[in-house]
This record gives sequence, C-alpha cells and structure tokens, in this order.
Amino acid sequence: MSHRKKVTAQSDLSLIEVKSKFEAEFRRFSLKRDLLKKYEEFYNLIENTHCLKKETFSIFYRHPHDGDLLPINNTENFMRALSLSLPLLRLFVQRGDMSELVNKFNQSKRGLGFNPSTMVVNKKLQISVPKDFRRVSAIIDADILPDSVRRVRLCKHNSDKPLGFYIRDGTSIRVTADGLEKVPGIFISRLVPGGLAESTGLLSVNDEVLEVNGIEVTSKSLDQVTEMMVANSHNLIVTVKPVDQTYTSTKHSKEGDSDYKGGSIGVKPHSGTHLVPPEMDVINSDDEDEPVVSYDGVIHV
Repeated sequence: MSHRKKVTAQSDLSLIEVKSKFEAEFRRFSLKRDLLKKYEEFYNLIENTHCLKKETFSIFYRHPHDGDLLPINNTENFMRALSLSLPLLRLFVQRGDMSELVNKFNQSKRGLGFNPSTMVVNKKLQISVPKDFRRVSAIIDADILPDSVRRVRLCKHNSDKPLGFYIRDGTSIRVTADGLEKVPGIFISRLVPGGLAESTGLLSVNDEVLEVNGIEVTSKSLDQVTEMMVANSHNLIVTVKPVDQTYTSTKHSKEGDSDYKGGSIGVKPHSGTHLVPPEMDVINSDDEDEPVVSYDGVIHV
C-alpha cells in the first residue's frame, strides 16, 4: 500500500495542476512540465482553453509564497512560474494588453484570500499639452469697431469644404447728412446646414456685408464680391452689420450713437431691418459643391 503511494507521488511530480480563471469562468487542467518550453505555446493553450480566439488578453499568476500577482508575458517568467508552482499554478486571465505589472497586490500572506474582483490593471493615458489649435473662426477688431458692426474671420485650413453661405444683392437704408437714403448692398441670404459659417454661429441670414478682407463692397456688383470671397476663401475676413441689432440698440441708447468709419463707409447703426424687395427674396439652390456664380441675384460661396 505504501509502495503504491510513493509511486503515485513520484509520478505527480511531472505534472502541474493549473487553475485558470477568466472573468466568471474557471478551468482546471494538468500540464506536463516538459511539454511546453515557450511562452507562445502556453499562450495558445490558454487561448484554446478559454475560447479566446481573436481576443487580446493578459496572463497573471499568483506567487505561491508571498501572494504577489505577477505577469506571464515571456518565456523566462513562464518557466519561473512553473518552477515555483508546486503543486498548483493559479492563473488569472484578463482582457486587453498588459500595460503595467501588478506588484504587491495582496500584502498579507495569511488570513486574506485572493479577491480577483479588486484587481485593477492601471492604464495611464498619456495626454500631451495641446498645441497648434486649428482655429476655424474668430471675431477680430472688436475694440476698434462699433457694437453694431462685426468683423469675422473664417479659416478653411486647406479644406475643400465650402464656406457654406449664400449672398445676394438688395437695398439697405443708410443715414446720411441729407436724411435717409436707399443704397445697394450685399446680404447673406442663406446658410448651408452643417457648413463652416453656420457652425461658427457668427453669421446670420440677412446680415449685410460691408467689407471683404479690408476692401469695401460699396458700389461693387454681386459677381465682384463673390470673386473677392472666393479668392480669399482660405482666410476670409468679412465685416458685417448683423441683422439682429437688439443688444446694440439697447446699448447705444445708453452710450449714444457711434459711426463706423472703416475707410469711406459711414454706416450709422440703427435698429431697423434691411429692406429687401420681394424680387430679392432668398432663392434656394441645390448646387453646393463649389462656389457658384449665378445671375439670379443669389451666389453661393
């Protein structure tokens, strides 16, 4: 009887009992010491055991003496785990790449069992300091312009995407020394949904265009203004008089009126809306791939 026990004990020395845990799944199997010599072979064995094909996972084992949680990620520490694991090799399999080695997980050697639910493999995200923002819009010269006028910069950054707004000609009322005067003007007729102009929120339908990159649009035709905008489309600076003068009219009632004197333009802010003749109403167009010059009073930029 004792002879049989000795034979059994000697035969068991060539086998290692393995208890592998993946999430809520446990697997038990025996492993011959001289069967696997490389980490890749062991990795494939665990992959087949837990059916982890096409899954990225990491393997850890518990040190039998001090209870530390140690990784198995190469042949050297795999052979080390086999030599230490007598008679049981406890494995813990987790999804994802191994970002950091988990050391000193359980400090107590006795009294506290291993709790895999508290094991966390820390993944530190390396976030650099943001540099070189791609600014797409800005309000400029706000300190030298009256509140009734807005100067907007739109940047496309070598993108083929259009600026996303239509312009049309119309009639505006200006306050001159001789009283009210109707003068030709250029207005924004429509914003393309999802376009650069709409996404910035700095331009609105019926805003009057006063300047394009520092050049006044007074006495210029719709085609000429369009050519100016297309030529400067990658860094377009548009000076507009917003159609909504609610805030500015309230502010001017307290501070007094101020004239916009950009070049020879003398536009006195007023709370009225632009006069647009019925024949100059917004005309919808489906051709929005490129800047389109049309002769129906509406141009897409």
